[in-house]
Amino acid sequence: MAITSLVLGIVAFPGICCYGIPAVALGVTAVILGRMALGKIRAAGGAVGGHGLAQAGWICGLVAAILGGIYGLVVLAGLLFSIVASMNSGGFVSPTP
Repeated sequence: MAITSLVLGIVAFPGICCYGIPAVALGVTAVILGRMALGKIRAAGGAVGGHGLAQAGWICGLVAAILGGIYGLVVLAGLLFSIVASMNSGGFVSPTP
Protein backbone atom coordinates (compact mmCIF):
# COMPACT_ATOMS: atom_id res chain seq x y z
CA MET A 1 0.00 0.00 0.00
CA ALA A 2 2.89 2.35 0.73
CA ILE A 3 4.45 1.87 -2.69
CA THR A 4 1.08 2.36 -4.40
CA SER A 5 0.59 5.58 -2.47
CA LEU A 6 3.98 6.87 -3.55
CA VAL A 7 3.44 5.90 -7.19
CA LEU A 8 0.01 7.57 -7.28
CA GLY A 9 1.40 10.67 -5.57
CA ILE A 10 4.15 11.00 -8.16
CA VAL A 11 1.86 10.24 -11.11
CA ALA A 12 -0.57 12.90 -9.87
CA PHE A 13 1.87 15.71 -10.67
CA PRO A 14 1.64 15.41 -14.50
CA GLY A 15 -2.13 15.21 -14.01
CA ILE A 16 -2.09 18.88 -13.06
CA CYS A 17 -1.66 19.70 -16.76
CA CYS A 18 -4.98 18.00 -17.60
CA TYR A 19 -7.12 20.75 -16.02
CA GLY A 20 -6.25 19.41 -12.57
CA ILE A 21 -8.91 16.70 -12.50
CA PRO A 22 -6.57 13.66 -12.60
CA ALA A 23 -4.26 15.32 -10.08
CA VAL A 24 -7.07 15.74 -7.57
CA ALA A 25 -8.35 12.18 -8.05
CA LEU A 26 -4.93 10.53 -7.89
CA GLY A 27 -3.75 12.82 -5.11
CA VAL A 28 -6.71 12.09 -2.86
CA THR A 29 -6.28 8.37 -3.50
CA ALA A 30 -2.57 8.62 -2.63
CA VAL A 31 -3.38 10.47 0.60
CA ILE A 32 -5.93 7.85 1.64
CA LEU A 33 -3.66 4.90 0.83
CA GLY A 34 -0.67 6.56 2.47
CA ARG A 35 -2.52 7.26 5.70
CA MET A 36 -3.93 3.71 5.74
CA ALA A 37 -0.45 2.28 5.22
CA LEU A 38 0.94 4.43 8.03
CA GLY A 39 -1.82 3.19 10.32
CA LYS A 40 -1.01 -0.45 9.51
CA ILE A 41 2.71 0.16 10.02
CA ARG A 42 2.11 1.80 13.40
CA ALA A 43 -0.30 -0.98 14.42
CA ALA A 44 2.35 -3.56 13.60
CA GLY A 45 4.73 -1.82 15.97
CA GLY A 46 7.30 -1.14 13.27
CA ALA A 47 7.57 -4.80 12.24
CA VAL A 48 6.29 -3.85 8.79
CA GLY A 49 8.54 -1.55 6.75
CA GLY A 50 7.67 1.23 4.36
CA HIS A 51 7.08 4.11 6.75
CA GLY A 52 9.08 6.54 4.63
CA LEU A 53 7.40 5.42 1.41
CA ALA A 54 3.93 5.85 2.88
CA GLN A 55 4.75 9.25 4.30
CA ALA A 56 6.27 10.45 1.02
CA GLY A 57 3.25 9.09 -0.87
CA TRP A 58 0.62 10.92 1.14
CA ILE A 59 2.62 14.16 1.15
CA CYS A 60 3.15 14.04 -2.64
CA GLY A 61 -0.52 13.22 -3.11
CA LEU A 62 -1.59 16.10 -0.90
CA VAL A 63 0.61 18.62 -2.71
CA ALA A 64 -0.52 17.39 -6.14
CA ALA A 65 -4.19 17.45 -5.14
CA ILE A 66 -3.93 21.00 -3.80
CA LEU A 67 -2.05 22.25 -6.88
CA GLY A 68 -4.48 20.44 -9.19
CA GLY A 69 -7.44 21.97 -7.37
CA ILE A 70 -5.97 25.47 -7.60
CA TYR A 71 -5.18 25.00 -11.29
CA GLY A 72 -8.69 23.67 -11.95
CA LEU A 73 -10.24 26.68 -10.20
CA VAL A 74 -8.07 29.08 -12.21
CA VAL A 75 -9.09 27.41 -15.47
CA LEU A 76 -12.75 27.47 -14.46
CA ALA A 77 -12.55 31.14 -13.47
CA GLY A 78 -10.91 31.99 -16.81
CA LEU A 79 -13.59 30.09 -18.69
CA LEU A 80 -16.40 31.80 -16.80
CA PHE A 81 -14.75 35.19 -17.25
CA SER A 82 -14.47 34.69 -21.01
CA ILE A 83 -18.10 33.56 -21.26
CA VAL A 84 -19.36 36.57 -19.29
CA ALA A 85 -17.14 38.94 -21.27
CA SER A 86 -18.41 37.59 -24.60
CA MET A 87 -22.03 37.91 -23.45
CA ASN A 88 -21.55 41.52 -22.41
CA SER A 89 -19.82 42.58 -25.62
CA GLY A 90 -22.61 41.31 -27.87
CA GLY A 91 -20.70 38.30 -29.15
CA PHE A 92 -17.51 38.07 -31.11
CA VAL A 93 -16.74 41.19 -33.09
CA SER A 94 -15.04 40.74 -36.42
CA PRO A 95 -12.85 43.52 -37.77
CA THR A 96 -14.12 45.53 -40.73
CA PRO A 97 -11.92 45.74 -43.83
